[in-house]
Amino acid sequence: MRRDGGYLIAVAGLLILAILVPVTTDGAQASGPITVGVLAPLTGPFATFARDIVDGAQLYHDEVSGQMGGRKLQLVVEDYQVRPDVALTKIRKLVERDRAQAVVGIVLSAAALAVKDYVNAQKVPLLISGFATAEVLTIQPTPYVFRLTFTASMTGGPGAQWTYRTLKARRASIIASDSVGPIENIMAWARSFEEAGGKVVQEIYAPLGTADFAPYIAQLRRDVDVIGVQTVGADGVRFVKQFQEYGLKGKIPLVDASVGFSEISLLPAAGDAAVGGYNSQPYQYTLDTPRNRKFVQAFRSKFSRDPGAPAAFTYAAMAAIDQAVKATGGNIEDSAKFVEALRKMELEAPQGRVRFDRFQNVITDVHISRIDKVGNQIVPVVIETFRAVDQFLGMDPADYMKKPRLVNLKGTFAK
Repeated sequence: MRRDGGYLIAVAGLLILAILVPVTTDGAQASGPITVGVLAPLTGPFATFARDIVDGAQLYHDEVSGQMGGRKLQLVVEDYQVRPDVALTKIRKLVERDRAQAVVGIVLSAAALAVKDYVNAQKVPLLISGFATAEVLTIQPTPYVFRLTFTASMTGGPGAQWTYRTLKARRASIIASDSVGPIENIMAWARSFEEAGGKVVQEIYAPLGTADFAPYIAQLRRDVDVIGVQTVGADGVRFVKQFQEYGLKGKIPLVDASVGFSEISLLPAAGDAAVGGYNSQPYQYTLDTPRNRKFVQAFRSKFSRDPGAPAAFTYAAMAAIDQAVKATGGNIEDSAKFVEALRKMELEAPQGRVRFDRFQNVITDVHISRIDKVGNQIVPVVIETFRAVDQFLGMDPADYMKKPRLVNLKGTFAK
């Protein structure tokens, strides 16, 4: 029997539509915008980090012309005010009201810990792209938590090894903000410093949000070779300025266990007080690579400032989401397929080549930098690079897990 030509055309059209339009796992058509939540503490001591997170996401959004996987891309920004309970409330809003299919951001390990069970239950990936370094987030399987930044061990380990070997330091004092992330960072530095052959002779902790560091600086021992530091956000600026006011600058080297006073977004406020300090982290805007030069130029053009690490990390997180969305054919609603594609992500980011280990924590280069004054600008200058650093520092994960957890080491040094 001869079929009607119009019928055949209609069938062909439906087949083409079925191929081009993604469907969800339950057979419903995937349509509408892809929504990425941006969770950042825009209010409080980490506001400069939060601004970098938002701007890094916005830059990527604009570079892809607001499209991802053939669908409109929209960003929804929420401020959690550096409060873990508010972070949980805000991420609930992003997922349940705004229908975010992925979330980027987070500064403060306590905030990441507050939301991790929720994103796992909701099967919505969280890509940590701010400073949240608690090792418990990624030393065990957490299906929907990914970290594009680093753990405490990844910066503290190389930084302490470098301090012992290059600065020839043998005795150290440590000072840190009394919060989970900063404590783990300084504990990782202290443990690696002692494993290298040094000795930590003093521990000092100041509450997060300390306005006056004079009482703490007065306690610092003057007979040490180095001071390991992890006072973070605005606290880092206040610490380093008062350290200079006490006349200690240039007498005892300061080494950030990760990034505190030496984070790029804080350097204008820290000023000359930061010059001569050192830090350890995966990204510096001064990295001289073609990929990073392109990123920095675009960021400067759009925001009239240099990008800090959270900007680069968030930009990479957006690129990872984009890569995974393309692997699903634009069907981000297929949660299992989308997350599996994220796990396999590998890309050339501003910080260099990045990929995930089997616990979904980034493997990346870590750079040792010195804070110098170049012309009228205070900048981090990369002086050594540790390649392809992972959260277990090259150890078998099972062997690393036999060590005490970093958060439990507080108070065990200087005895």
